[in-house]
Amino acid sequence: MVVPLDVIKTRMQMDLALAGSGTLAAAKAVLRDAPGQGVLRFAAFANGLPPTGLGYFLQGATKFGGYELFKSRAFARLHKQGGAEAERRWQLPVMLASAGTAEMAATVLLAPLEVLKLRVQTDPTSATRGALRTFAYVVRNEGFGTLYAGLTPIMLRQLPYTVTKLVAYELIHRFVETTSSERLRSYGVVFAGLLAGAAAAFVSHPADVLLTRICGTASAGALTNNVAECVIESTMTPIQQLQYLWGLGLRGAYSGFAPRLIMTSAMTSVQFTIYEATRTALGVSSKQVSK
Repeated sequence: MVVPLDVIKTRMQMDLALAGSGTLAAAKAVLRDAPGQGVLRFAAFANGLPPTGLGYFLQGATKFGGYELFKSRAFARLHKQGGAEAERRWQLPVMLASAGTAEMAATVLLAPLEVLKLRVQTDPTSATRGALRTFAYVVRNEGFGTLYAGLTPIMLRQLPYTVTKLVAYELIHRFVETTSSERLRSYGVVFAGLLAGAAAAFVSHPADVLLTRICGTASAGALTNNVAECVIESTMTPIQQLQYLWGLGLRGAYSGFAPRLIMTSAMTSVQFTIYEATRTALGVSSKQVSK
């Protein structure tokens, strides 16, 4: 479910007409332009699957593991210095800082695989080569540094995304646990995951659009509002990237939001179900914000 929606989202971000036409029209456009015949055309919805799977496995393990590690160490130090009162007072800042620090490390692992995925999704030649051959081509002809061309917008996307997702989840989950009936509490993880994913998608989507626009081949155009072209990061400073994003307007900055909202909410709900099961298995307690 995740990769097909990601392909559709990317197509909507690259084509303003499709962004205005909706998710179904974008899906039909992906299928219409796909190579092959018959059911083989549906393979286009799996473009970028290998780098997506590997990238988000590495990123997720680093993000969730780092969050728990940084948070537990910070709380242990606070408890040693000031007891439970210090933990209560600094709990939210610790959660925010732990999430942000963990995501910075995770983004370094994710960035080259995310750029590789976008190459495969937006460049027909790269799609024909496949992920491994595209990786070899980029390293050989453009240098490994090209795979970090999108580091700034990836960081702009991932930091607010992760901080919002992790902190919102803990706060929403706590609220459900303390205010709901026992029957509703059994669905608390799923409910909190859905809402946290939706909030994270909303705050991070403009940077996701920016990332899509800088993904393209070395022959793509420079600064432009033509969303059928990618913008090459090597010609743009971070300030220029933000100026470009501002110039897209609200509609342009949220193109492709519907499929990403569905994708992110569903994926986040599954992630937190696994996350809670893992924390329970390891005997890791969740620090709750005190009233």
